[in-house]
Amino acid sequence: MTALDTNVLVRYLIQDDDAQFRKVLQLLNRKRAEFFVCDLVLAETDWVLRSLYDWSGAEVADAFARLTTIHNLTFENEARLRSSLKALREGADLADELIIRTCRTMGAKAFATFDKGIIRRHKPFASEPS
Repeated sequence: MTALDTNVLVRYLIQDDDAQFRKVLQLLNRKRAEFFVCDLVLAETDWVLRSLYDWSGAEVADAFARLTTIHNLTFENEARLRSSLKALREGADLADELIIRTCRTMGAKAFATFDKGIIRRHKPFASEPS
């Protein structure tokens, strides 16, 4: 299995550098090749697409949903990704949603934060430290 970096996903999704895009396609189309995408790469890719390419959250969510249909891509936790993409379409931050869902998966009973958006979306799990 080969892990993919943010810049590989960005080249695949943006297709703004033909030579690099072709290299990514060649890589992904290798017979019996398997690839891994971790949550941090997804969060960083989201940041790049939204900050540098002015994509909306919905556009990122749609692109990531398409990535999940590629047969030889494995994600750190596809169920966590899919539920985070739903929140992203509703205006949430992907990194925040992945963090919250990872903490819940790891057994956290509460999440301390000053981020009012997280508190609003994840009350009572998320709250200000007291």
